[in-house]
Amino acid sequence: MASSADCTSSDCSRVFLTYEPSVAGNVIFLALFAIMIPLVFALGIKYKSSIFAAIISTGLALEVVGYIGRVLLHNSPADRSGFILFLIGTMLGPTFICGAMFLIMPQIVTVYGEEFRSWRPGWYLYLFYAFTASSLVLELAGGLVCTIQDDPEEIDTGVRVLVAGLAIQLVALVIFIGHAMLFAIAVRTRHHILDIKYAGIYNSGSFRAFLLAFSLAAFLLVVRTAYRIVVVAEGYDSSIAQSETLLLVLDGLMVLLSTLLLMVFFPGWVLRDSWSEPMTRRLSRTPLRPIRPTQYELPSAQNSPTFNRSSIKSSRANYSPKKMSYPVPPAPQRSMVDSDSLW
Repeated sequence: MASSADCTSSDCSRVFLTYEPSVAGNVIFLALFAIMIPLVFALGIKYKSSIFAAIISTGLALEVVGYIGRVLLHNSPADRSGFILFLIGTMLGPTFICGAMFLIMPQIVTVYGEEFRSWRPGWYLYLFYAFTASSLVLELAGGLVCTIQDDPEEIDTGVRVLVAGLAIQLVALVIFIGHAMLFAIAVRTRHHILDIKYAGIYNSGSFRAFLLAFSLAAFLLVVRTAYRIVVVAEGYDSSIAQSETLLLVLDGLMVLLSTLLLMVFFPGWVLRDSWSEPMTRRLSRTPLRPIRPTQYELPSAQNSPTFNRSSIKSSRANYSPKKMSYPVPPAPQRSMVDSDSLW
């Protein structure tokens, strides 16, 4: 681990900025992200969606930390501590926002019905939780290794780990969008009866606008994640990484707009009653058992008042199979023409 606060090795251009970040642009993003944190908390408390609001607020707080680091880099672009704040904050913040978006899809399924989903509810949350957790761990580990180490090989290792974390996040978003598209196609093409319990939700204009905003937010996060993968893979000495305009537009603005869309069309407000329902309405998988009639015992003939044992014995004594007359079947009539002789 390097003892100096500034990067002095020849490989610092791969992970440290070579330009002075502007104060005005970064302060604007810092202030906007900071203002959104209490607003998200207030919406979460009002609409009883505290978990979703807490995850979004954590992502926004990390974005604030990241832009604080960029403001510190204005005076010293090679400052190690400022770059760590910028890299870790702007890398982990959107990952938390993606994790919050993954919580919304099961609620949309609840509104329409499980028969339209293309996945099993048992593994949906576990899969995307695993994607989010592994992405956070790899991004944090890779970001720290490639910033606190001066050895070129260790820097390369940190960069590869960081790229792997971003790639997992991108894969999770693509899978998420793919399943959402399959679900939307199923809703449009399959003629199932929708649950009238939520008719007021899926027939409302706010819900349709929410679906559009939700889709747009996911697409913006895909653009942002793809951009950061290119930046980290090519190194901070590349032209795309040294462009502050691209960073503010393709990273800061994408995250800001996606979070703003989730705030304007807050899921707890749009989904209302379904938000308090369980994540998945699991139908009972216990097969129906066949109805088995109870055993019925016939009453004994001996208990009958008309029972006469002597009449039964006499009928048995008179019975003889030799004396039985059986009807004689008529002889088969042969045809005048033998069918075998024709051949």
